[in-house]
Amino acid sequence: MLEGVRILDFSRVLAGPIATMVLGDLGAEVIKVEPPAGDETRSWAPLVDGESAYFMSINRNKRSIIINLKTEAGREVARRLIEGSDVIIENFRPGVADSLGIGYSKAREIRPDIIYCSIRGFGSRSPYSGRPAYDLILQAMSGLMMCTGEEGRPPVRVAFALFDIIAGLIAANSILAALIERGRTGRGRRIEVSLYDSAIFGMSYIAMIYLMTGRIPPRMGSAHPSIVPYQAFKCGDGRYIAVAATNERFWSRLCKALGLEELIDDPRFKTNVDRVRNRNALIPILEEVFLRRDRDEWVELLRKAGVPCGPVYELNEVFNDPHTAASGVLGSVKHPTLGRVTQLLFPALIDGKRPQPSLPPPIKGQHSSEILKELGYSDVEIEHLLKSGAVCCK
Repeated sequence: MLEGVRILDFSRVLAGPIATMVLGDLGAEVIKVEPPAGDETRSWAPLVDGESAYFMSINRNKRSIIINLKTEAGREVARRLIEGSDVIIENFRPGVADSLGIGYSKAREIRPDIIYCSIRGFGSRSPYSGRPAYDLILQAMSGLMMCTGEEGRPPVRVAFALFDIIAGLIAANSILAALIERGRTGRGRRIEVSLYDSAIFGMSYIAMIYLMTGRIPPRMGSAHPSIVPYQAFKCGDGRYIAVAATNERFWSRLCKALGLEELIDDPRFKTNVDRVRNRNALIPILEEVFLRRDRDEWVELLRKAGVPCGPVYELNEVFNDPHTAASGVLGSVKHPTLGRVTQLLFPALIDGKRPQPSLPPPIKGQHSSEILKELGYSDVEIEHLLKSGAVCCK
């Protein structure tokens, strides 16, 4: 759907690369511009035959060129790339892009209708604009770590970089909106996405509970502040089941399936509001019953009873679940050194089909010479650029 759109990607680590991977999945041409040392995630463990699993997760459908933007010749290469690009995305510290000759003002001189997206840690308006903002820091400062886990226990980090991913998707959505507008008006746009703003936005109803009530939501483990029961319960085999009784119909079905019919009309638990108010009385009753059977027995029983539920999976169980094979969310690409590499594919079906990757995550500088030729550089000029270090192949 984005065929003919060129994305010039100066970003690294996660938020920018996932935004450009999404755009690449949707058909855009993405050129990943890396410094001589490469995207720093190329060195993040674990490495498999020298390639980072982290890097491999967010960089497919891109070509890589290494440009030393601290050289005049390297900046000239970047200038030619900007001329032929529709979108630039970068996540340098404030002022760095300008110092390297690829800031918004310079890019707009070269390409007046450019769509220029900057991803910033705290944003240009923030008193913290110059501070680094890794996802751990965002999880801490957004309140997430003090809303996750259990009361009396240390703060808990969500296992993956949740807010980087949210910010990346916001960036991709903003770019798509700008492309639609440019097709209508011919106008470019300057977009700035703040990781911290994205984190606060991502707190959603947890933040709204505080804003509307003035109460800090308690840390509730797997439970929910607004719905009861809506949490994981330990079963007889030590594994867990997640149960979501989000309305009175499901609550009644759950009680019958658990052999607790007497709770249906118990005034302490009759409505969800009652159950939220009296969760400390209800949850121990349910916990005791769930210990009487193994997880998979409960899953089968509750599903037959029409109660929303699911097993709490380990990752190996996720990829052995029949859904994973049926949905086609797993695919593969042929990597030049690793062979076939499994990928988590774009999570939407378009006309009944899932977008398939056309390019594997690139080796550092893999396409440098190829891209230079497309920019009109001769073989002699390319050799000179490579020897001078303005551009590198690997």
